[in-house]
Amino acid sequence: MSKLCRIAKVTLGTASDRLNDLKTKGIDTIYSVIGMKNGIYDEAAPIIEFANSVKSLGLKWCAGIDLLPLYQGVIAETGNDNRMFVRKAERAGFENTHKLFTALQGAGVKASFARIDIDLFNSLGGISLSFEEQTRMLNAVINGVKAVEPACRIIFNSVDSIDNEKAKKWFNRFQVSGGKGFDIISLSYELNAETFFTLSQNMSDLSRRFDKDIMVDISGHEKVDDLDIGVADLDSAIELVPMEKGFGAVYADTALDTAVLVA
Repeated sequence: MSKLCRIAKVTLGTASDRLNDLKTKGIDTIYSVIGMKNGIYDEAAPIIEFANSVKSLGLKWCAGIDLLPLYQGVIAETGNDNRMFVRKAERAGFENTHKLFTALQGAGVKASFARIDIDLFNSLGGISLSFEEQTRMLNAVINGVKAVEPACRIIFNSVDSIDNEKAKKWFNRFQVSGGKGFDIISLSYELNAETFFTLSQNMSDLSRRFDKDIMVDISGHEKVDDLDIGVADLDSAIELVPMEKGFGAVYADTALDTAVLVA
């Protein structure tokens, strides 16, 4: 029996009936993205309601922390003043994450995982950040989560699923720059027979080099049953990651209408 974590990416607020349907298909974790902004904790009621519905079904919840809207709001205040931007973004990241997770905890729900897309800094127009500055901003968000939910596992997601040198360089620099501890490396990937072996090599190297669990996000595929490389092939590759560091996979909600997950 597969021990892989099965994660479905759904829209925040998806109905309980649909979540239960995903559970019957073998899903054990629900992933939904929260668009972070200043004061998000004052508008937490829909997030709490959704997290409660996930919890009531016995499923785990992965909170996607989308920092881009929050940082864009900070840019609107500071303009291109890098020093001011970093200081305000660092504070906003910690405060909003900490207060949101505090509100969730107060309502009796929690996230088993918190995911951050590390490529977000490429989308901040007009701001050029050193790696040390990026690390400070990510550390602030990790601190905000861990101060409330120490057991919540932090996922860093990268689009560099088949570029080992680039991915390796990023995680090396994060460590050297004083990056806080995280738990799982997630690789966004488009299933493709020509790059599949390269993905497997990258997973193995990253797991050994950084001693982290590895997962693969194929939620960009709304349909997967007609591809040369299928979910069973992906499962096998993840299970072969050294030292049992192959953690699991993320699927699009719609892909699970036709994809068959092997028990």
